[in-house]
Amino acid sequence: MVFWPGQSAADILSGVASHRWYLLCDINPPEGFSLHRNVCIHIAFLLKTLLKMEELVLVLPPWGRLYHWQSPDIHQVQIPWSDIFDLPSLNRNIPDIEYEQFIAGEVVVI
Repeated sequence: MVFWPGQSAADILSGVASHRWYLLCDINPPEGFSLHRNVCIHIAFLLKTLLKMEELVLVLPPWGRLYHWQSPDIHQVQIPWSDIFDLPSLNRNIPDIEYEQFIAGEVVVI
């Protein structure tokens, strides 16, 4: 049995739950900004191919403290992708959701 965020016990038992999969990716914290971004973009390309077979949503992990960003005046913990990138542009190509939205059980319309 597979569970999805926001899925109720009634949905599971009645069999009407969505069969949407959420793909979570993350990078080793000491890695730099470019590698982090590139890995997630490569996973997005993979997801685009897999979308032909399954309903999938890419869950974007929050950015942690990056060694390249040495500014002590900027909050560098749990930075959402939307603070750095244009997510509506990304969403035109693949369904995506921020990690915090995923944890909160928000639904992504595909």
